[in-house]
Amino acid sequence: MIIFKTVLKILNKLKGMLILYTVVLLSITVLNQTSKNVTSFEETKPSILVINNDTGSTISNGLEEYIKEHSKEVSVNKTNQDAIDDAIFYRDINYVIYIPENFEKDILAGNLPVIEYKSSGDEYSSYSEMLVEKYVKLALVYKDYYKNEELINKINEAADIDTQVELKTNLDTSKLSAVTRYFNFLSYAFLAGCVYCISMILASLKEKNVNKRTIISSYSLKKYNRIVLLSLSCVIFAMWLLYMILSLILFKDLMLSLNGMAFIINSFVYAICSLIIGFLIGNITQNKNAIGGIVNVVALGSSFLCGCFVPFNYMPDYVIKLAHILPTYYFVSNNELIKNMEVFDFNNIRLLLVNASVIIVFCIIFVVLTNFISKKKRVIE
Repeated sequence: MIIFKTVLKILNKLKGMLILYTVVLLSITVLNQTSKNVTSFEETKPSILVINNDTGSTISNGLEEYIKEHSKEVSVNKTNQDAIDDAIFYRDINYVIYIPENFEKDILAGNLPVIEYKSSGDEYSSYSEMLVEKYVKLALVYKDYYKNEELINKINEAADIDTQVELKTNLDTSKLSAVTRYFNFLSYAFLAGCVYCISMILASLKEKNVNKRTIISSYSLKKYNRIVLLSLSCVIFAMWLLYMILSLILFKDLMLSLNGMAFIINSFVYAICSLIIGFLIGNITQNKNAIGGIVNVVALGSSFLCGCFVPFNYMPDYVIKLAHILPTYYFVSNNELIKNMEVFDFNNIRLLLVNASVIIVFCIIFVVLTNFISKKKRVIE
């Protein structure tokens, strides 16, 4: 009981940092609440300029008209190359298509015409090129069966077949994405808070005079570590409970669903791991001046490497492979799995259990290291 009261007194002096981490977490979560749930698909028209060097031919004129129907109107002088380049640079034009002189002759001969392009390099570029390739391929297919205007009509008829896009999911994708970002960033806030608080508490408990009194006490090393770990566990559990209450306030009904419960259980497993990591680091160093730097290395480093700040899709493969040696990677991986999980059957839950088991293995390794380091450092200076 004495140790627990001492831990609370020390923690009270550290509450400023915990409040700071919580405020940062809430701020980022609120900023990410701007997206809407996607329930439909709508074609977006790019700005495409067509320069037709095969004037007078039926197929090239048909292609030009087809492109105009699927793009925004562009008012640029086609004979002024500098004006075209400027329009591309300033994103007034996404794509420029140069139809060659013998465009129709090449198609009627069964040859694929060489079409030149200029692009702004944005996401519309591939879409614009896809429109041209689609039209040209249809022209090559229908050229042997239809002529002149009938050929153009058949090409347009085939090219304009609409594809109905229907989302076959009942998941609220925008809210689940927001919850996932909350829990992903929670790994940084929670790990940083655990490492900082636990390290500072242990540094205070291991001050020279306090450490001497502990050594000559009737407590064995394992019993003392168990009592301290239990006291710190209560503190960390209270922190975890606070963050879960905040998630319930922010996301309400979603947290009471199966996905929400999975997020909560996954975060609880990670909370245990964070506790043990903080306990390990607190036993490695009692230098209070160095703890701030250690927090940045451990919490920020693992967060950047493991997809807390930058999604895995935007990270190079070698960074993702390196992240496998950190428990945070498996926590974030579970969050990403839960986000897309609509049915909680055995196959889906099995993937979650595998990642959770890896985190537990890390916990066991850290406990063994903590006991070993603590025993080696238990000397009277």
